[in-house]
Amino acid sequence: MDAASLFTARTYRVVPPRWAHTPLSGEGARLHGGRFNPPGTRAFYSALDPHTAYAEYTQALYDRPGLLCSFDIESATVLDLTTPDGLAAAGLTPADLRQRWFGCNDAPSQLTAARLQAVGIDGLIYASRQHESGRNLVLWRWNGPPIVNLVDRLGEAVESPLR
Repeated sequence: MDAASLFTARTYRVVPPRWAHTPLSGEGARLHGGRFNPPGTRAFYSALDPHTAYAEYTQALYDRPGLLCSFDIESATVLDLTTPDGLAAAGLTPADLRQRWFGCNDAPSQLTAARLQAVGIDGLIYASRQHESGRNLVLWRWNGPPIVNLVDRLGEAVESPLR
C-alpha cells in the first residue's frame, strides 16, 4: 500500500492499575473493543505525546488512577489517517471516524482495521478526539515485527498484579 510508512518512535499510554503488570497485553482493548478493534480483538493503543496519553485515558475523569508508560516502537507499517493520502488509502472518510464504535462489532473504523490487517498493515496513526492536535497510534501486531518495548531504564516496572 503506497501510503503506508515505516514507523519508529516513542509513544505513551496511561495504564490502569489493573493492567500495570502487563502494559503490552492489549487485554483491555480485547475485552471492551476500541475505535479500531471490535471486542474480542487485541489492540495496543498509545499516543505520540504524554499529554495526549493522559487526555485519552482520563477523558475528563481526572481522578482516575493510572501509570504513565513510555514505549519504543520499531518497524511498524502504519497508515497515517491524519493525512488525506492515508485516509484515502484506508478507504475511510472523516464521517466514518466520527461514527459510534463503542459496543459495536461493525463500525466502519473497525471493519477497515480488519481489512488493513489482512493486507499487512500493522496499525494506524489517527487524530485524538480528547486532545486538540494530539495524535494516537493503534497497533494490531506488536510482538515482532513490529517490536514494542516498555521503556524502563531504572527497572521499576510493575511485575505482578496489583491488589
